[in-house]
Amino acid sequence: MLGKKKDTLVNAKEKYEGGVSKLNETSALVADIEAELKISSVEVEKIKKAADEQATIVGAEKEIVDAEAAKANIESAKCAIIATNVAAEMASVQADLD
Repeated sequence: MLGKKKDTLVNAKEKYEGGVSKLNETSALVADIEAELKISSVEVEKIKKAADEQATIVGAEKEIVDAEAAKANIESAKCAIIATNVAAEMASVQADLD
């Protein structure tokens, strides 16, 4: 009976030591992952900041392009009116010549 109890205690001790060993290994892995995460988060912040700056630049350039497009649309409308007037004048002149 004493031998059986001893075997049970030895098995329990081995399981305990194995569990503690796995916990220590896991703790070390978690520490490594946390360190990598800190490095990655710094890199992500840099990239995010650069992307935000680029978005600001693109937004400003888009406003310029939109303003130029509006000017071009106004000029296009003016040209269409002039073309219509020229066509009417040509028709009038042609009618006078005929």
